Amino acid sequence: MEKETFSVIIVPHDIKKTRTYRIPYRVFYTVTIFIAVGVVAMVVFLSTYGRLLVKTRETLMLERQVQELTMRNEKIGEVMRNLAEMHAMDLKVRGMLGLDIAREDSLALNTTFPAANTGEEEIETEKTQMLRAIPSFWPVRGFITKGYNLGRGEGDPAYHPGIDIGVERGVPVRAAASGVVIEVRWDDVYGYVVRIDHGYGIKTLYGHNDRLVVIKGERVGRGQTIAHAGSTGRSSAPHLHFEVTQDNVHVDPLKYLLK
Repeated sequence: MEKETFSVIIVPHDIKKTRTYRIPYRVFYTVTIFIAVGVVAMVVFLSTYGRLLVKTRETLMLERQVQELTMRNEKIGEVMRNLAEMHAMDLKVRGMLGLDIAREDSLALNTTFPAANTGEEEIETEKTQMLRAIPSFWPVRGFITKGYNLGRGEGDPAYHPGIDIGVERGVPVRAAASGVVIEVRWDDVYGYVVRIDHGYGIKTLYGHNDRLVVIKGERVGRGQTIAHAGSTGRSSAPHLHFEVTQDNVHVDPLKYLLK
């Protein structure tokens, strides 16, 4: 029996009596094995949990990077649109000064009618499409009788969300840019109205027409006749009321029209 146990003797410093404990080897080995297994299990758990934490952190970092890249792409897209607008304005200035303009840009700015269908698909660059969407072509030529003024809003007597151009009755009214006709209607204020969507959030409106020559859904080119000027609606003399909206917000048409 003595061989199956071992003694643990505890000698305290403050008392003379010692304490002796007999522990069976079988119990000692069992407890030791349980402790060893527990330590190994804890090490494995901590190691696995640690890897999971690292992977979770990496996943979160990747998600943040994707969000940052998405935001950067949106900013790059906005910068590209702004550059295209600046390029269009540069072309306007060069045209006014009589400087040379590249053939591609010249075609984009001066296209007056839709290209004939040749059966071949033409791939247009984003820049060319944006240039064609800018309403820089004067719909009629005449004197501006009333300017753009938003005042304090629609309730303000001075409110005028476009420009009025005085012309003779029957003068052709032309599209300021290529686009799709989205409205052809009668309006109690502006009489016979045509509205064109040029894409990129840009729309134009032509009011007080005497006669309309386009229909809703028709695609028109820059400079194409869409109506004939008149004095319909609330008007005291023949003229064209011309509006431009950007993302459904009125803007001064003179910001786009070539001088």
